[in-house]
Amino acid sequence: MNSDEIVRAIFTLSGPELNSVRKALEQRREQLLKQSTVAQRRNYGRGILQLEYRANPKTGTQRGPYWYFYWREAGKQRSVYVGKTDDPEEVLSKKLS
Repeated sequence: MNSDEIVRAIFTLSGPELNSVRKALEQRREQLLKQSTVAQRRNYGRGILQLEYRANPKTGTQRGPYWYFYWREAGKQRSVYVGKTDDPEEVLSKKLS
């Protein structure tokens, strides 16, 4: 079902049904605000550089974007905060050396 179909269906709902939909929407919005959003991802060396907007559940906003570097080591995922930069590869190479 696409969003247009959902909107059309909303107009057929009764008051109690609309309240149920409203509660479901609020719960879903809360879930999304607790997640980071990936704006860009690219391979780098033995891992992945990822540009993320970070969720701030207290204010319901997103911060960033910030670069992070992720890789696997001994079966565990590792990460390094790279920060706000136009050249994440250069910043990362300095942090890793």
